[in-house]
Amino acid sequence: MSAFKFRLERVLNVRGVMEERAKNEWGLQERAARDEREKLARLKEQEQEIKDFGHAHFDIERRQATYSFLDVLRPRIERQEVRVRQQEELAQKAKEAWLLARQETKKVSTLREKQYAAFVKEQERKEQKVLDDMRSHLKT
Repeated sequence: MSAFKFRLERVLNVRGVMEERAKNEWGLQERAARDEREKLARLKEQEQEIKDFGHAHFDIERRQATYSFLDVLRPRIERQEVRVRQQEELAQKAKEAWLLARQETKKVSTLREKQYAAFVKEQERKEQKVLDDMRSHLKT
């Protein structure tokens, strides 16, 4: 019985490597997006703490300082929101690239499985033929 050889084995291996790289890139982009969301959450938390501090004090100078600080903080929050959106877009593109690479790997893998099934079937047919020939020789 001969061994099964898939002509596109190297292609399958290369696509597997490409899929793994795309998956790793997606993971990196997702991690970066999570970090950006955490930065935004901290800025918003800081904004809320400053608002609470300002509302708790009736001193006009402190309130003015609080509002001044909020005026500086709001553009930072807006810039961070833009960074979050950009990073999430990058993460989404990386995920799409990974899914495409996965799909390409699956195509070749499915082809390999079908060819292997045909190989096994052919081997079984040859084996059955040999057995039939042996049976016919024994009867004669």
